[in-house]
Amino acid sequence: MIVKSMKRTLLAGLSVALLSPLSAAAETKILFNIFVPPSHFYWDVMRDWATQVHDKSDGRLTIEFTPKSVAPPPKVMDAVRKGAADAGFLANIYLGPKNPGAHVGLMPWVHQGDSEATSVALWNTYQKYFSDAEKWRGVHLLGMYHFGGGALCSVTDEKIESAEDLSSRKVWSLKGNLDKMLKNLNVATVNGPAVQIHEIVSRNVVEAFTGITYDSVLQFKIASYTKSCVQFEKSPFSINFSHFINQRVWDGLSPEDQQVLTELSGEHLARMVGAKVTEQALAGRDELGQTVEYIQPSDALMTSLQEASKPVVDAWIAKVADMGVDGQAALDFMRAEVERLSTVNAN
Repeated sequence: MIVKSMKRTLLAGLSVALLSPLSAAAETKILFNIFVPPSHFYWDVMRDWATQVHDKSDGRLTIEFTPKSVAPPPKVMDAVRKGAADAGFLANIYLGPKNPGAHVGLMPWVHQGDSEATSVALWNTYQKYFSDAEKWRGVHLLGMYHFGGGALCSVTDEKIESAEDLSSRKVWSLKGNLDKMLKNLNVATVNGPAVQIHEIVSRNVVEAFTGITYDSVLQFKIASYTKSCVQFEKSPFSINFSHFINQRVWDGLSPEDQQVLTELSGEHLARMVGAKVTEQALAGRDELGQTVEYIQPSDALMTSLQEASKPVVDAWIAKVADMGVDGQAALDFMRAEVERLSTVNAN
């Protein structure tokens, strides 16, 4: 009787297991790291993206978000490689030397004020020229996208109208190409992630800042310190990002779920993020303009910045040539794509 009872129990348990819905067992949760504050518009875009991923996968994939960043912005990719989060995004100024391809969008005078166009152009250019040439250690690349053109603003009553006006000041700047351009003009710079700019500006450490968008000036609460900004038709700098997932997590997904993420990333994600960036940039430019004076760059300033940018471009072209990539052709293609796709200028 005991044996028969055990058999019935085992059979009943097996029947329940066989008849239970597979979706619950197959559900995969992906922890995505976000380093910007919850009030930043990026959260809205990522929540929308997460909903799309969940729906398209019929509930098999759930994107969850870290309550706070698991690492400082420059170290997010390292943290994802180590498994502190399953996925994340990184400003490409922090990519290592083995991944210079995304820097094609960081070259001066690329961004024309349409971040959706620039995001798609970046992805198209990367796929055409760099996807076969670069390897991503420990992560699988899902997409890339651009934020807006970086502002150049004074926090004193003196406007920035020449290279001399810049070199006479200490200037906050993001690291990378923009910082190199400024150093070519003998400008003393203070560097750091954009999320830390308020501390620098509010303590009067610098007399100017550059590299963040108008809406970020508002977002990071430095508008009250800002007196004037130079308004460029084509930006000397704009920041872009890579969107990635831990390689082991990616390898553990079914081909169907990999396809879901692939289809909802790439150009699709570039358009999602880029369109929101442009919307924010237009609103931010208008709001900031109520208290800040916009000025057009003088011919002298433009000439100096263009001269200072040439060594930056030449160095990047030489770098990607070592990978067997024609950097000038890639840059020309990127600029042509931006020109072709742009419909609005929020610079």
